[in-house]
Amino acid sequence: METRTIRDRFFAFFEQREHQRVPSSSLVPNDPTLLLTNAGMNQFKPYFLGEQSPPFDRATSAQKCFRTTDIDEVGKTSRHLTFFEMMGNFSFGDYYKADACPWAWELVTEGYGLDPEVLWVTVYETDDEAEEIWRDAVGVRPERIVRRGKADNFWSMGVAGPCGPCSEIYADLGESFGPAADNGPAGNEDRYLEIWNLVFMQNDCNAAIEPIAELPKKNIDTGLGLERTAMVLQKAASVYETDTLGGMVERAAELTGKKYGSDDATDKGLRVLGDHGRSLTFLIADGVLPSNEERGYVLRRVMRRAIRHARLLGRDEPVLPGLVEATAELMGDAYPEVVEKKEFILEVAAREEERFSETLHKGLSLLETELAKSLGSERRTLSGDVAFQLHDTWGFPIDLTQEIALEADVAVDTDRFDKLMEGQRERARSARTTIGYGGSDGTPGTEATYFTGFEHLEGNGKVLAILEAGEGVPVAEVGHEVDLILDQTVFYAEGGGQVGDRGTVGSPSGAAEIRDTRKTDGGVFLHRAKVTTGEIAVDDELELHVDQ
Repeated sequence: METRTIRDRFFAFFEQREHQRVPSSSLVPNDPTLLLTNAGMNQFKPYFLGEQSPPFDRATSAQKCFRTTDIDEVGKTSRHLTFFEMMGNFSFGDYYKADACPWAWELVTEGYGLDPEVLWVTVYETDDEAEEIWRDAVGVRPERIVRRGKADNFWSMGVAGPCGPCSEIYADLGESFGPAADNGPAGNEDRYLEIWNLVFMQNDCNAAIEPIAELPKKNIDTGLGLERTAMVLQKAASVYETDTLGGMVERAAELTGKKYGSDDATDKGLRVLGDHGRSLTFLIADGVLPSNEERGYVLRRVMRRAIRHARLLGRDEPVLPGLVEATAELMGDAYPEVVEKKEFILEVAAREEERFSETLHKGLSLLETELAKSLGSERRTLSGDVAFQLHDTWGFPIDLTQEIALEADVAVDTDRFDKLMEGQRERARSARTTIGYGGSDGTPGTEATYFTGFEHLEGNGKVLAILEAGEGVPVAEVGHEVDLILDQTVFYAEGGGQVGDRGTVGSPSGAAEIRDTRKTDGGVFLHRAKVTTGEIAVDDELELHVDQ
């Protein structure tokens, strides 16, 4: 059964049962407690908490989800993903366990045709009601119902908010995935794959994930993992061998000239490219841009991890644009935004790959030399000074350094790294107060800015340097206030009784508002800028517009 059919059949089943079909929300949640959307219920949180009245009592959706906690596992296993789709049905104080459990069983066994003999059910250790429903109303054999504790069968968002006991449906994948266990998924989770989680949303949890109150109403929140269900129905060896994700892996194999199934290292790299290609496409489509903070950092890490694995597989040419194209082809029918925004996504992806490729080459050379030294030492530890140099000089995220070191069985002295990072932040704080706009001569080695503003109010200029908090940075992202140093400018710098010019600067990759212009004693113009869209980078060619 194709992934598209699984998705459509889920919608049809619940729409026949009076559920309102609701579009997926953005991966950027309207929730300050979450970095990225990680579950189908995120957009319905105000309804569960009773903060808003829902416009419908029942809903169904296919939600785009991103789990940052699984980045390091992607490629290593048959089922871990960063981006995935979660099918769900929801009740806002309408029906509860007595309906949710039989419906789930009916869809899985009759709608999807799974043999009941391969299915297992888990319930929360104190949930007598759920066990009774599965046994007496649904007809699941008692020995196929397993009670599990809070770690396995009590669901929360991972932060304060709605939560509750849950019941899960597992599929037995067969002997090729390991030995059978008398207690099913409690005995071997490699063989028994969770496909559907039914959460009985009845509590409010604190940040420590402890129930502190009951919700105004008892609700249902379920999540059927689309990729996992496809793996079971298509009898695939992993989620990466299903039709949609398999298409991504196939494209990655074409781009790198490698064959999936050749060896473990090749398979890992192709899986990373398949997963991360989808992740970066959907993140950019939802407005996330690569940066060094929060969501932008997650995106940058995913992109750079993909680029590195492509290089390990022998692909020296750009790889990200090809993965974006594949995502649009394979998933554009269900998520038209990736097609509508494809050209923009391609531009962002290509720019990031171009920027990181030289960094990767030079940084890897240093890292490989230092790792070789570490392997010959007793401690087998990469010094924090080297990790900091990789970060500070070559833009290597500490996560990437740790991942590469781990592959070589070398630890990283993160305590020393953290100490050096804090020293850098302290210098930046001091620079902010002592340098401000001023400095005495701007950036060392920067010549006086060529000024054309007596004749023109519009022009072009190349970014020679970017100062943030007094220190040079290669890129400035949205929301950052920086000083731009250009080779030439139309902006008049404060002097002679006149205030500095204001206006805008921009290129296809980003724009900024110029709020003031001053100059150093050496004639270097400092354009005080706040980045408003995209990003501004060193070597960018900008269009300059003075506010007349």
